[in-house]
Amino acid sequence: MSDDLCLTSRRAFLGATATAVAAAGLGEGVATAAGTRGKPYRERCRVDVHGHSLVPAYRAALAAAGITAFHRIPIPDWSAQLALTFMRQHDIGFQFLSVSDPGVSFVADDASANALARQVNLEVAAVVKAHPRKFGAFAVVNLRDVAGATAEATHCLDTLKLDGVGLLSSSDGRYLGDPANAPLLDALNARGAWVMVHPTQPLADDKPDYSMPDFVAEYPFETTRTIISLMFNGAFTRWPKIRWHFAHGGGCIPMVRSRLTVLAANAKPFGAALGLPGGSSTLTERSPDRILGRLHYDVALIADPPELKAVEALAGPGRMLFGSDWPFAARTFDAAIEDPAPALSAVFSAADRHRIDRRNAREAFPRLARIVPAGA
Repeated sequence: MSDDLCLTSRRAFLGATATAVAAAGLGEGVATAAGTRGKPYRERCRVDVHGHSLVPAYRAALAAAGITAFHRIPIPDWSAQLALTFMRQHDIGFQFLSVSDPGVSFVADDASANALARQVNLEVAAVVKAHPRKFGAFAVVNLRDVAGATAEATHCLDTLKLDGVGLLSSSDGRYLGDPANAPLLDALNARGAWVMVHPTQPLADDKPDYSMPDFVAEYPFETTRTIISLMFNGAFTRWPKIRWHFAHGGGCIPMVRSRLTVLAANAKPFGAALGLPGGSSTLTERSPDRILGRLHYDVALIADPPELKAVEALAGPGRMLFGSDWPFAARTFDAAIEDPAPALSAVFSAADRHRIDRRNAREAFPRLARIVPAGA
């Protein structure tokens, strides 16, 4: 399949690939959002910052560990060709690949987890090399071993030339702002790295038992906790060159912004009494708004106007990015729907949708300026 961007008629392509689409499990999905209004929005060259890969080494490791499903949902099929089929179907010109939860944390010992991360990164780098105008990638690392994670992130950014690093929200209960992660954040800051943060399952002892899959509530809570951890440990101030990207609209962070503002305003005089980390002493009342307004948030799986409006109020459309969460969200994309995110049109103008679908990512990753057209 050609790597030429945005040149194939979508309707012609769908007609020619109906069988492949059905085989990929993409035929069932969600109809258009009820609030969509105005003329149909068309975007010929979306950039998907939240796509996942399951390269052979990763799938083999999951099988060896007896893992056949995540949250009782069967592990989906994935290949570069299936991804390209999905992308053509939904006018996605470029997709960044990352490893979803559980990363490599299901491997018990650090040496083996580090080795798996290396092999997965090599294989995804080969996918990018084979399709440089279609795919980018964020490296996976083993966060349990900070030294190993630092070495792998450095290798992936400096040698493999991947586009960034993917981090899970926590590792064995340790969130990203924990001082133990300082060597890794030092290395990422020195390189001005793009860091995608994806939620993970919290430890079983750290969550209530109420018979709900973790992706329903614990995932957004995890993202919220790690942003708070980074903020109140002073990470956003200490490592200002890291370009942070939080999945799924930043979890519940818009809903707790005012609480964070009150806490930040009192962090210096009352931080010790409140048990806050030492890094919080640099915060002021204005810090949460300033920090949260400069982070990046993808819109994967927040296809609902109230959620989208909350993220817009937090950071504006200039900090929002299209994301699909494919192939884990495969059944939320209907082959018959031309717009893969119709709820966006219920909230944003065509100009702002263009920013979210394409322009913001194009500006964030300089190499895309040579690949993704600028026009609508």
